[in-house]
Amino acid sequence: MTESSYLLEVLIVLVAAVLSVSLFRRLRLDPVLGYLCAGAIIGPYSLGLVQGLATIHALAELGVVFLLFTVGLELPIARIRVMPLRVFLLGIAQVFITGTLISVAVSAMGVGPEAAAIIGFGVALSSTAIVLRLLADRGGLTSQTGRAAFAILIVQDLMVGPLLVAVFAIGDQSNDLLPLLGEAALKMLITVALILGIGRILLRHVFTQVAAAREPAIFAAMTLFVVLGTGVATEHVGLSLAFGAFLAGMLMAETQFRHQVAAEIQPFRGLLLGLFFMTVGMEIHPQLIFDNAPTILSLVVALLAGKALILILLAKIARLSFADSVNLGVLLAQGGEFAFVLIGAAMAQSIVGPDLGQTVIVVVALTMLATPFLAGLGQKASNRIERNEVPTIENLPEGESDLSDHVIIAGFGRVGATVAKQMMDAKVPFLAVDMDPHTILQAQKRGLPVYYGDVTRAEILEAVNVEAARAVVVALDDKHVSLQIVAILRYIFPDLKIHARARDLGHAQELENIGATTVVTELVPTGLQLAQVAIKPED
Repeated sequence: MTESSYLLEVLIVLVAAVLSVSLFRRLRLDPVLGYLCAGAIIGPYSLGLVQGLATIHALAELGVVFLLFTVGLELPIARIRVMPLRVFLLGIAQVFITGTLISVAVSAMGVGPEAAAIIGFGVALSSTAIVLRLLADRGGLTSQTGRAAFAILIVQDLMVGPLLVAVFAIGDQSNDLLPLLGEAALKMLITVALILGIGRILLRHVFTQVAAAREPAIFAAMTLFVVLGTGVATEHVGLSLAFGAFLAGMLMAETQFRHQVAAEIQPFRGLLLGLFFMTVGMEIHPQLIFDNAPTILSLVVALLAGKALILILLAKIARLSFADSVNLGVLLAQGGEFAFVLIGAAMAQSIVGPDLGQTVIVVVALTMLATPFLAGLGQKASNRIERNEVPTIENLPEGESDLSDHVIIAGFGRVGATVAKQMMDAKVPFLAVDMDPHTILQAQKRGLPVYYGDVTRAEILEAVNVEAARAVVVALDDKHVSLQIVAILRYIFPDLKIHARARDLGHAQELENIGATTVVTELVPTGLQLAQVAIKPED
């Protein structure tokens, strides 16, 4: 390929990315879908505008590398240590059970045992790039589902090295598979220990010296060196580049330079990750899909449903809630980018035939394409399940339904939780009402009297015995709803003490005008002041 034609293809990729993402943003769809569709359209199996995929694949892999580095920046080693062991065991069980079952199913279709095993364990791995991108964009990395998904994805990434060793051993007709796998595992442990040990000693000192030079270009260059250097080290021993970048991110997260480092790599990560999603789209073979549509669609549905069901069952065994289990199962049901690596290696070793390999690649790519839609559906299903699981205010336990001289807290976010703590310290009885099922379940696990309900409804007000309450604390974040609640309470109960949280001075003035007894703006410690006025006995 000449230099001019190579540059022309790069320009085509960039134009397709800009146009597709802009269109999908306008349609309020996930930009990941835009990248995938753009890749499918310009790729070698459709319009054929881009043929030289080797360089673009290499750049795209760097997108995943930078994504894992930024995830590592948000997860210092101390936070990894407190992750429950059962979640990591869940990841190991998921890979082995899913891989084994899919291998058996593929073998039953007439595929040889070696090829079936590689396909089974290859598609058992989920997409680290897509899932972590979705979780990061939606602020879900620190949720119960996000932490579980992250742990499982890390376990899956660790499996890639041994699986690649197995592929090459099978291709070489080697009888020493177990010793090779053991050697690979030992190399991994030594490499990870060395990176974490030496990195913790050197990294802070090196970046202190670089920062002292006050040269932004040198700081950026050092950041790139750490990311890529660690990735190359882990790849050299059979792990992935991305996993090495994740380790580097974890190390940087423990330094005072983490925020500046994140800012330096943000432009690289966004563009290169977009290229990764486009290369996934380029793997989609429309003609193959049209010629074998029933078979391929059946395989896509079977893979998504089978992986989701296995994950849901394993998550329940690991003591996750049913809502979180469903959300996790749907989120990780797709095949992943490492399936392309494993299947590609198996095709190069003539273990998997070209037609079978291309079919598997198309199936995996389509499951990845469906992931943003499925993730949204999974979240909605999880929310609905949580609403059915949470205790409602209409069914208060005995002893709480006849409270008097108590404080009612509307909203159990940051401010509401602060108010509740002050109530407990002052031995003042209280009930909290919220509309977020996950918040309520977490509070109930701590033994707090927090229930699901809408305090703008008359039957809810009756259930919390508002007539006998000492006060109502409106600690909601939503301006419109807080104004609505204060207005209703003041209309029905003219003498009730209503203490409200205000987002700003304008909001405070509105609350005072419609009858709030006390208004505290967020310019002061809101929860503490609301608690003090609520605890104060009547004059």
